[in-house]
Amino acid sequence: MADARFHHLLLTFDTELAAVARAGKCVICRSAVHSGDYRRKLRGPLARRLGEEYCWRFSLCCSRDGCRKRKKPPSLRFLGPKVYLGAMVVLVAAMQHGATAMRVAKLSQMFGISRRTVVRWRTWWLSVFAKSPFWQGARARRRLGACRTPS
Repeated sequence: MADARFHHLLLTFDTELAAVARAGKCVICRSAVHSGDYRRKLRGPLARRLGEEYCWRFSLCCSRDGCRKRKKPPSLRFLGPKVYLGAMVVLVAAMQHGATAMRVAKLSQMFGISRRTVVRWRTWWLSVFAKSPFWQGARARRRLGACRTPS
């Protein structure tokens, strides 16, 4: 988490996901899409150490006047409207056994977050994320890979 190479890798993946989405068309009128990136205010001690390029959320918007439908490509750095780094949310949410006092104290020390935030993230992880098309597809791919015999 503290290694700059990890965050550079996430930015690289997000850049590639945005490029794929940019090659597509508007879902409403089928016109070309243009970049409409916007700045996100990242929070937590780690966010302050990252460069300016890590603060931008890739976004696209339709090029046709009157439509201008916005489309956000998937992101490994930002999870929906969350203002914390996506990787931090995943780290916290991965603790599926709850927000004990000791875990919350450690996370608070590492990231400056409260117990309430940990509980909210955990709820999101176990409900919204677990039901998301992304996670359902990733689980299916993982299961298929586990079922294949090595050739």
